[in-house]
Amino acid sequence: MKKLIFFSFLFISTSTHALEQTAQINQKIQSDYEEMDYSIEEPFILLNPYNRNPLAALIKFKTEKEAQIEYTLYDKQNNIEIKHLFDEFKQEHEVPALALYPNHLNKISLTAYYKDNTSQKVDLSIKTNKVDKKALIIPLEKNDKDNRYHYMHGGLIFDEAGSIRLSFKPEYEMLYFFNNQFIAEDRNLGLITYNMLGEKTATYTYPKNFTSFTHGLVQKPNKNFLILGSFKNKTALFENKEAQTQRDFIIEIDAKTKKHINTIDLAEILNPDRSVIIKSSTENFGLNNWCHLNGIDYDEKDSSILLSCRHVGMIKINERTKEPIFILSHHKGFEKSGRFGKGQSLESVLLTALDKQGKKLPETIQKGENFHPDFKWPGKTHDARNYKNGIYSIFDNAGLLYDKKIITTHHSNAHIFKIDEKNKTVQTLFFYPLPFYSESGSSVLFNPEYNDVSIYTSIIKDNEQKGLGYARLMRIDFKTHQKMFDALIYRGGETYFYGIQPFSFYPPKQK
Repeated sequence: MKKLIFFSFLFISTSTHALEQTAQINQKIQSDYEEMDYSIEEPFILLNPYNRNPLAALIKFKTEKEAQIEYTLYDKQNNIEIKHLFDEFKQEHEVPALALYPNHLNKISLTAYYKDNTSQKVDLSIKTNKVDKKALIIPLEKNDKDNRYHYMHGGLIFDEAGSIRLSFKPEYEMLYFFNNQFIAEDRNLGLITYNMLGEKTATYTYPKNFTSFTHGLVQKPNKNFLILGSFKNKTALFENKEAQTQRDFIIEIDAKTKKHINTIDLAEILNPDRSVIIKSSTENFGLNNWCHLNGIDYDEKDSSILLSCRHVGMIKINERTKEPIFILSHHKGFEKSGRFGKGQSLESVLLTALDKQGKKLPETIQKGENFHPDFKWPGKTHDARNYKNGIYSIFDNAGLLYDKKIITTHHSNAHIFKIDEKNKTVQTLFFYPLPFYSESGSSVLFNPEYNDVSIYTSIIKDNEQKGLGYARLMRIDFKTHQKMFDALIYRGGETYFYGIQPFSFYPPKQK
């Protein structure tokens, strides 16, 4: 049975303080809701309630008895695509209807499960409008077997049929997804968090003299934020000259108190005076951009932080002691550490490369001066990720390196490694040389559930298209390297999405 849907349009002054504005919107929603008695048969439905997520709706209603509610979304072929059961038994219900198709009459159903083992199912429909796509998605190889979703930094999700399923409008350009919420990051101001419907839930301000890098952030299990960036007026010794450094700090902001509670200085842990990947003073990045943090992950098992330092490699550090656990990089330039070179040698935490049989490779391989079919050190890294059982992924932008003795490629590469922290060894589990090159950005996601790898290349320059840049996302079988999905992503001009993240429209059930 087709149900009518209820629309309410909200006009709130943009000059009002951010959270006060959200409070006013919530008051208006509640006022509209209280004007009538809404039930599961005839619920209150408000599309895009906060004017940020046009492919989501808020559904509110009351049941006569306490019930659990199950939300089901059907695809365009009328097959069940998403089914999510909300755990809590209650009478007043607020259901976020997510992942709606744009410009489509979406079929959904709500099922109430009561404590007396009875249930009630109602079919509904929600009509959506066209959305700001933010990018043009062109699938080269579609996947019609299951509807996998891909989240791009910046608030875009598309499925493998090429349909946009989220086009979120944050106040800041960079938008991450952690713990079932969106986090918008501004380089100079701070963070804003939103729920899945687009409701603004909190704002955070950076400490004085800190500037973030706007593509490096993670939330710890306690919801605190770890943010990559720079502090003003921090210098290091670089080729016997003192120079200001950048993109070499991690700060922690407490999610509850909103205070800056911890600082990690990578220049004190590593060696800023290392010209192996680049020579900072001659690069466009700016003076002494020796580290260039651009990826962070957190492991609650041992309270460790995994980092991608584009100009060093993949680094894992102990959060409590602020000491390095391992460094995955060419074995060059680690004889010292510290901003002024007074720290200890880092050579004891360098990972030793092994072949497929577990044998140590020659010293020329360890230094990156020779090639071996079983192993290649990543050059300019991006988006380090930590999985279970010692498995790690990293994107290798590659390209020209400062040390000309080091073997490199003129194309980018995707790596997945097996690392033995105790014995400080590393083996290649997955290596995929790409048929193109991306100077910056990009991601590698290992998907253990499906045993495949999503490889996202941020920006590819195409000389045949007058230098037009585009991104590319491929999904590759982990064992066979067979291509399972492939798409081009045009964003326009020189703008691009920095990377991709794991995503789920609803929190996965705890096992």
